[in-house]
Amino acid sequence: MMIRFGYPYFGKKYLYDIVTNTLHYLVNEKPECRIDEIDEENVDMYSSLNEGSLITDHPVYRPCPHCMKKEYE
Repeated sequence: MMIRFGYPYFGKKYLYDIVTNTLHYLVNEKPECRIDEIDEENVDMYSSLNEGSLITDHPVYRPCPHCMKKEYE
């Protein structure tokens, strides 16, 4: 489990990379996700997939093939 509690993560589970339109599940984070390489200003954080702001702000996103694989199989 790789939930991060500092800025800009604040203990939330889902990280949206604004540049690549990729959604990451930090509970299942893998080294291939390269979360540390994502610039903090390009990060939006969400508590759940059903969070209203995720759906309205980013209606089309790409699930990360590394950390979200189990959720979509």
